[in-house]
Amino acid sequence: MDFELASLRLRAMGHPTRLRILELLAHSGCCVGEIERQLDLRQSNVSQHLRVLRDCGLVTVSRQGQTLCYSLNQPLVSPLLESLESLA
Repeated sequence: MDFELASLRLRAMGHPTRLRILELLAHSGCCVGEIERQLDLRQSNVSQHLRVLRDCGLVTVSRQGQTLCYSLNQPLVSPLLESLESLA
């Protein structure tokens, strides 16, 4: 097990806003603007949180024209989110 990477991912998931973003992405991929509207956050705030999630491999990004769209790294994150829901 890569303990450094596991720790990095758990820290990334430790922020309430990032958990909200992951939960939103669990249902379908979203572009930054849609995440902004859904969570009532500013674009700069959303982008910072998405960068943290992307850097540790929790989300993936694709470009559609000039728009960046994000999706959940399903095999990695879905089981973690389900475990968190059962604890809450």
